[in-house]
Amino acid sequence: RMRVAVLSLGFFSGLYFLLQAYKNKLRWPTIVRLVVKKRPESDGEVSCRLLAIVHAMVVCTLSTLSNLVFGPWAYSAVGKENTELQTFTLSVSLGYFLYDFLWCIFSGGETWLMIFHHGASIFSCLLSLMTNVSGSEVVGCLFGAEISNPFLQARWFMLEAGMRETRACRIVEISFAVVFLACRVFWAPTLLWVVVTSPRPPKIIKVCAAMLQIISWIWAFFVAKKLFSALNHLRQFKSKPVKSRLE
Repeated sequence: RMRVAVLSLGFFSGLYFLLQAYKNKLRWPTIVRLVVKKRPESDGEVSCRLLAIVHAMVVCTLSTLSNLVFGPWAYSAVGKENTELQTFTLSVSLGYFLYDFLWCIFSGGETWLMIFHHGASIFSCLLSLMTNVSGSEVVGCLFGAEISNPFLQARWFMLEAGMRETRACRIVEISFAVVFLACRVFWAPTLLWVVVTSPRPPKIIKVCAAMLQIISWIWAFFVAKKLFSALNHLRQFKSKPVKSRLE
């Protein structure tokens, strides 16, 4: 179990350094290329956010396969023994979270809430791997936490590229906010309730789940404000009169 986590840590760390070394030579989409040229070569923010997209896509795919294809369904298997796929998914995410946690510490600039969230995520994955139980609910939680991440990173790249006032940027902002709020405010508490009320999961797993949910609710307040702001900007776009080309 730990071997895969160590390999995952090495993979994401190695890929980060490769991106740092060759990011100016790779053929990126236009928005990414603009941001790469704009920021200093030593700045690792671009590489870090690209890796966040990679991890989100990988872990959401693995989580979907674990819950919907191979099973068991998270709601019916809380506290039960981990499957091989759940163990693999947790190990991959544990390696990534360790890499990202170290990056946050050494780069600075992250809020205490983000660092605390990373620490809780690492502890939850590690605890499930060490006890070999509760993989079902932790993997389900990973899906809800990561599914909105690509939208978040796309928003950052668009803002850095100077596209803040464009309709496309507002649509991405709204997409992120809707997915985030739907997963973390409306769906996640239903899984939390099943975990907390079930006698099978260890108490420490229940505490970690509740802590992560509280953090999600705190973030949801700020995300909701962004959502209303983006909706207002979209209304302004629609209310602007369209000028004729003949004018």
